Amino acid sequence: MYDLILKNGKVVSPEATLEYDIAIANGKIVALGQFDESLATRVIDVKGKYIMPGVIEAHMHCQAPFQGCLGANTFYEQSISGAFGGVTMFMDFANMSKGDSPYKQVLARAEEMAESAIDYSVHGKFVESTEEAISDIKKLSEYGIPTFKMFMTYKKEGVMSDDETLLKVFKVAKSVNGLPMLHCESNAIAEMNIDECISKNDMSWVNFAKCKPVLCEAEAFDRAVNYAEYIDTAILVVHTTNGKALDTARRVQSKGLPVYVETGPHYLTLFDDLYKGENGHLAICSPPLRTPKEAEELWQGLQDGTILLTGSDDCTFDVDEKSMFLEKNENGTWKQDFTKVVNGLSGLEVRLPILLSEGVNKGRLTINNVCALTSTNIAKIYGCFPQKGIIAPGSDADIVIVDMEKEVTLSKEVLHNNISYCLHEGMKIKGYPIMTISKGKVIVEDGKFLGEKGAGQFIKRKINPEYLKKYGLN
Repeated sequence: MYDLILKNGKVVSPEATLEYDIAIANGKIVALGQFDESLATRVIDVKGKYIMPGVIEAHMHCQAPFQGCLGANTFYEQSISGAFGGVTMFMDFANMSKGDSPYKQVLARAEEMAESAIDYSVHGKFVESTEEAISDIKKLSEYGIPTFKMFMTYKKEGVMSDDETLLKVFKVAKSVNGLPMLHCESNAIAEMNIDECISKNDMSWVNFAKCKPVLCEAEAFDRAVNYAEYIDTAILVVHTTNGKALDTARRVQSKGLPVYVETGPHYLTLFDDLYKGENGHLAICSPPLRTPKEAEELWQGLQDGTILLTGSDDCTFDVDEKSMFLEKNENGTWKQDFTKVVNGLSGLEVRLPILLSEGVNKGRLTINNVCALTSTNIAKIYGCFPQKGIIAPGSDADIVIVDMEKEVTLSKEVLHNNISYCLHEGMKIKGYPIMTISKGKVIVEDGKFLGEKGAGQFIKRKINPEYLKKYGLN
């Protein structure tokens, strides 16, 4: 007897879309084929709809202290928002300061995430290369945490990894089949430009983007790739925004060096004109929003396989936190000072819908591409495949049902991220998740959340060494 049968759906994998039923029991997919309805406790007919593996979010920041702000969501609330966007597993980063143990901070983060309604994992983070910190890389890998984040900027904030730390982490990570993750922005370029704006007393929202131009990101991207080439190790560069960086990736990917690239939905659909408005501070994120030209370069990167992963980089703050350090002019407008604005945008819930609408329904991507970019590739490179990321016997029954004809206009009322604004306000989406299933249990149906606080489980991960030796995920 099965717990659930999904009938008549179009089952999506990166390679194909096929019509068959899915039988689920004890949280697992147990069989694919044609099944009599009498064999299951519940049957859901999804004729005409697409059945995709649940979205995996490997890049978000929830309850991450930044300039005294904690964000709009608890991890439980974050899991609700994610579930409405088809997310069935997410990963966050350990909070790190100099002197902290990366291993201990990962354990603390995992404990904080235990309230999640969906499965979860944690990335290590490195800000220095002390003997203790470097020794934690092996401990993290053995514990099931093979991914390690480093920032190439934010020196004044005390979280930047210097070049020596990058090289040491790269070398030890390679020895334990680990994967360094890089936030690529040149601290020298950014700080020089910011100091110049401060000296001129011009910290307008638009200058934030000018302080971190394409070359600020591209320089750090090149440096990270050169170091990876020197150590001969795999790296993953997160939230890439421009074609200049992608050209560097293409150069080494063509030689087989495993440099994996991620981008996010905001860089595909939101642009730097948002900084010109009175509320432009709400759009401040790092790297900054760019222009439609860079967005088209990213779409090309998604199409030609230079970019194999997407992530939301969700870092959700409501207006009160985005504005808490700002002052107002006599006329009631904001006294613009980008140095006093907490960085971060919301995107967890809209990542899949945007790729379905702007990608599939506008002919830029196939639905199989989107399956890979939101789930399968992420499960592979982060080390939880085939438990996650594929609809196959033995895999977790993490599933999202998609209606490619459903039309939704994005707004703060539509989304579930606990903030009072939406940077995609008024954007018309065609193609939307209508049901989310986590380990065989329906957690979103008919616009209602049915999941349970604490139902998520910590997922230990191990990356296939072949993905770390040569570029590609086949």
